[in-house]
Amino acid sequence: MRGYGPLFYLIEALRGLRANGLVNLLAVGTISMAMLIVGFFLLVFLNLQSAVHAVGERLAVSVYLKEGVTPQERDFLAGRLKTEPGVRRVTFVPRDEALATLRKELKGQEALLEGLGENPLPDAYELSVDENLSDPARMDALARRVEKYFGVEEVSYGKESVEVLNKLLRLVTYGGMTLAVLLGVSVIFIISNSVRLALYSRRQEIELMQWIGATRGFITGPFLAEGMIVSAGGTAIALAVLAALFHALPREAVLFLSGPGGLSFLPVWVIAYLVGGGAVLGLLGGFFSVNKFLE
Repeated sequence: MRGYGPLFYLIEALRGLRANGLVNLLAVGTISMAMLIVGFFLLVFLNLQSAVHAVGERLAVSVYLKEGVTPQERDFLAGRLKTEPGVRRVTFVPRDEALATLRKELKGQEALLEGLGENPLPDAYELSVDENLSDPARMDALARRVEKYFGVEEVSYGKESVEVLNKLLRLVTYGGMTLAVLLGVSVIFIISNSVRLALYSRRQEIELMQWIGATRGFITGPFLAEGMIVSAGGTAIALAVLAALFHALPREAVLFLSGPGGLSFLPVWVIAYLVGGGAVLGLLGGFFSVNKFLE
């Protein structure tokens, strides 16, 4: 029984797939449905993660100063702010500049500012921070520290948007992981049953090979390859369907998930991992069935 190798296993696996075409076709369809769900959650997760990182890059903390802060005290405060971990840049925004910016933002609605009299806006510092501070707990810690500094009246940042995005990201992450595990077990079960049916349909052939001294690897190799082909093929079909749906949907319907460059499909390395992971699940399913059959 020497001289056999991967090519032999592949040829025998294809022969087995043809012999049990209907069963394997159903297995491929079921696996495709399962992997389509996994791919969808992964697509949502990656785009949502990109959106969270984009918010982190644009995140700014406004530090409003008290009335009567002298230029020397203001410079001292700027030096302290620059030493805060995660703070990339500290920009002073005078109250007159802040009012001019507000007027631009309210262009066409200037009547809202009539009757204000004296400029009600305070001087402020705008802090640009690292994206790792987009976590609500870290942002709160930074805000609490800065609020204790001399001359600081109030600290403000987009707390609500940061919390919502992070909660949504955690929900998709944990929900997707749980679903992926459940569907992975389902794929192993599907492949296991598919290979088991193939084993029973060829049990006389297998018994004959055992009688003439065929090695365990010679017998099991084609069935393991069969499980890998079915599972990897189902995963590839699922990714093709997901890609077609992704490019068919209007981007405007899902703008809330968009990063700076808009929505993006799964990267090539993720697709490779999914197909490879599908093949591994097929290998495991075939391994369990063959071992149990040959015991």
